[in-house]
Amino acid sequence: MHKYLSIIILSSTLLFSNSTFTATYLMDPMPSNNPAPEFSLIDMNEEIHTLKSLEGKFLLVNFWATWCTPCKVEMPTLEAIHKYMDNDKFTVIGIHVGPGPENIKNYLDISPVTFPILIDMDMEYNWGVPGLPTTFLISPDGKMLYRAVGKRDFSTPQMQAFFTNEIDKFFK
Repeated sequence: MHKYLSIIILSSTLLFSNSTFTATYLMDPMPSNNPAPEFSLIDMNEEIHTLKSLEGKFLLVNFWATWCTPCKVEMPTLEAIHKYMDNDKFTVIGIHVGPGPENIKNYLDISPVTFPILIDMDMEYNWGVPGLPTTFLISPDGKMLYRAVGKRDFSTPQMQAFFTNEIDKFFK
């Protein structure tokens, strides 16, 4: 009995500390600033996109799936930040991981977004995604600057200021 009570208390503590961590940090810095892995992925209109073709602006790359509830909760906040930011210098890219376009289309019919949704059914590109959702901020020159593992609210004034500050520092 004591063992089970200890496990419940430990689990509750970890759950609370994880949600506190998520709420405390907007995105985690990636100290190595490695180049983002190149990709060639198809979108919902069957057009191919590459990372190279998107250079010159900040990219907020979100790995998600229709079966991931936190991903679906996060999606409207990604749409909000996409609409808020200057799309000549910043854009959001959604990379769906898992089942094919029919599931994505059904989801987007209910919750439409204006940013590109790319499809990676095999997770063949190694971005170091430990779980879904995971979001990366990529610099205009292709470096991985920040990562957020787990659900975030990208529509907050704090996130808006964070991204605006990164853009201003880069383009000054």
